[in-house]
Amino acid sequence: MRRPGTLIARHRRIAGGGAWVLASLGLWNLGNFLFFVLAGRDLGPDDYGLVAALLAATLVVMVPASALQYAVAREEGGITAVDGERAGAIYRHAFRRALVAVPVVLAIAAAVVVVAGAALDGPIGPMLVTLLVVAPMAALFLSLGQIQSESRFRAFALPISLLGVPRPVALLAFAAAGLGVYAALLGSAVAVGLAALAAAVLTRERLRGAPPAAAEAVDAFRRALGPLAVGLTGIAILTNLDVVVAKIALSSQAAGEYGAIAVLARSVVLVPQAVSIVLLPRVAARRAEGRDTGPLLAAAVGITLAVGGLATLGAALLEEPIVRLTYGADYVDGAHLLAPLTAASTLLGAIIVLVNHHAGRAADGYVWAIGAVALLLPVLFLGLHGDGAQLIAADAIVYAVALVVHEVIHGRGPDGILRGLVTAGRGLRS
Repeated sequence: MRRPGTLIARHRRIAGGGAWVLASLGLWNLGNFLFFVLAGRDLGPDDYGLVAALLAATLVVMVPASALQYAVAREEGGITAVDGERAGAIYRHAFRRALVAVPVVLAIAAAVVVVAGAALDGPIGPMLVTLLVVAPMAALFLSLGQIQSESRFRAFALPISLLGVPRPVALLAFAAAGLGVYAALLGSAVAVGLAALAAAVLTRERLRGAPPAAAEAVDAFRRALGPLAVGLTGIAILTNLDVVVAKIALSSQAAGEYGAIAVLARSVVLVPQAVSIVLLPRVAARRAEGRDTGPLLAAAVGITLAVGGLATLGAALLEEPIVRLTYGADYVDGAHLLAPLTAASTLLGAIIVLVNHHAGRAADGYVWAIGAVALLLPVLFLGLHGDGAQLIAADAIVYAVALVVHEVIHGRGPDGILRGLVTAGRGLRS
């Protein structure tokens, strides 16, 4: 039986790690917000549209690349828990492979860009510079996964912050040099490059020496990539598709209001993201030790619902002042959407927790399922796209379906949401 002092110390470490991760995610999002505002003001609608499209295309690479982070965190977290001497072997193997593979892939992509751009009279120069934004992503996410697996969350916070903080600064510097569209693209490349460099420096000891990874460990890492890429793509659809549909289906004014409200409401997801990052290596460690992971799930879901409930209440009471203060009077007509979308986003946060939890357990059934459930959202949007309220209704329906699917798959086991909450409650009483 564990001593109360040991449990308290562990909970303090978790809370401290969550605070660092939450702060870094906040800095990342703040930097990106300032970047896009400054880019829009500097470039004007036409050039800004090109930049927005090219940077959105980088998300196609970022989603599967982030699967590298989750896979390393999961597999390395389990190894570290039972055999500290082998920790870092999978990371080192994957990082060295990436150093060889990424330049080859980029060279092929550059050739395709030149040929396609010439044939379609596209913006070849900006498209080629966009590849600089993509280039460091594999190394970045591999390094983040290694830091996460070791629960070094103060160190983890640095590269995450660097993804956002330098971005508007670099943009202003390049814009002052008169680089136009290239200023925004190069500013983004600088931010990703600095984050990747910092993460590699923080893991430099793991990149040196030590025996190679065992074949079975490497195979487990590779097997993890498929479901993680599918599940994370599903999360990306659930998070972003409504804003895209709003731009297509609604008037310019209504779409702008919905986009602004979505930025505010989705900020509630920062808390479950931070909690999930902190708990994933602990879930992997418990799995490797053969221990129950349900209480960790219950804690994460409980925190998500509590914070989301408070945020929804605050949004309902102060919806118009919040919108007026952040985006201005031109957006207040959409303020009535803030509370419902915050509530729906709370359910999305719970889904993010569940995906991270089962990724850490190497139980990929639900991770695969999220990819399939996400496909229901565009189907619903075919009929529900008349206004912002309908878009939120479609979101809420699919989020609820995702939670029900989880309970169908895991509800009878120790990692069911309700069972986990009951177990956690009993633990607190004992």
